[in-house]
Amino acid sequence: MLESGILPRINRGGAVPPGTRSRPQSNAMPRSMLNVKEVAASLHVSPREVVRLAEKKILPGALVRGEWQFRAGEVWNWIEKNLDTLPERRKKDRDPEPAAAPLIAPVLNRHAIHVSLLAKTKSSVLRELAQLAEIADSSIDPRYLYQSLMDRETKGTTALQDGVAIPHPARPLHLENPVLAIARTAQGVVFGQRDGGLTDLFFLVCCPTHTDHLLYLGRLCRLLVDRNLLAALREADDADAFLSALTGVEKALCRQ
Repeated sequence: MLESGILPRINRGGAVPPGTRSRPQSNAMPRSMLNVKEVAASLHVSPREVVRLAEKKILPGALVRGEWQFRAGEVWNWIEKNLDTLPERRKKDRDPEPAAAPLIAPVLNRHAIHVSLLAKTKSSVLRELAQLAEIADSSIDPRYLYQSLMDRETKGTTALQDGVAIPHPARPLHLENPVLAIARTAQGVVFGQRDGGLTDLFFLVCCPTHTDHLLYLGRLCRLLVDRNLLAALREADDADAFLSALTGVEKALCRQ
């Protein structure tokens, strides 16, 4: 387990009053609407692919005065059901929407990265990730977050291919800013990867809105299909090297 006091906590303050512990927001569908370009940017696919998915009724949307509109919450639900297929969809897309600006670097702190986690089970990995999230944002209740992560996993694994998983709560949390926490385990963990493989790279995503969740989940899925990056992350000696490799590839993506 992480030892309290070894790593400094980052208190963001502001929108979440001091002493308030984060909880999931209500089940109500958010009113925020997204257009084709915004959904394309979130999913890192081309606008043409978004329209194709909507026209085939694969992606939920509605034609409003001749323009496709999408509810952020419905897109979230669609991603939840299709998480393990997103990397393959992007590989087949010849003209993906370019990344506008870095998302990971502004919110990810080195103190929320653990590169030698000894956890050997899904539950212990999620417990440690919840503690790392509290280090990044002290408004987070790690026990409640852990239970939220476990509940989400019962609906379907957040494991992707190539030993990567992106655990996250099933609903947005009351946070001021998105929170990311990352762990690399010393050995692979059975986490539900579709092909039966083991998982050793874990990227926790907690966001205050459905729209933020789409952006961060989409960005991570886009970055983590890069096998050169995955190799660099597995070879990183410490949190600084891990952070440098991840943010370096994201910056290069945004310059394309």
